[in-house]
Amino acid sequence: NETEFDALIRTPAGDDRLSAMREVAAANTQTIIVTLGADGALAVTPDGEKLEVPAPDITPVDTVGAGDTFCGYLAAALEKEADLKTALARAVTAGSLACLQPGAQPAIPYKRDVDAALR
Repeated sequence: NETEFDALIRTPAGDDRLSAMREVAAANTQTIIVTLGADGALAVTPDGEKLEVPAPDITPVDTVGAGDTFCGYLAAALEKEADLKTALARAVTAGSLACLQPGAQPAIPYKRDVDAALR
């Protein structure tokens, strides 16, 4: 998430974060993904490509478990060979939906709910 990435890299938000993400991605030849809460997620590939995915507009009830839900849906989409942009959109949507219910595990949305929200 953005707070942890910024602390790890010791850089302020905004353009500096993007620059830091590009440096880390290139140096490690890995895609770097940072969740941005209500602003969605940002990914940078090793070649510097930037992918932004906005979050749906919601009124959160409880954000516990949103990050875990994001990671699970991202991994599941990538395992099914979705492209990164599609996988990020599913993960951001699922993480957002998880904020609509209290608790962590009980709030994880079903696939059908994520599919409906993406339509």
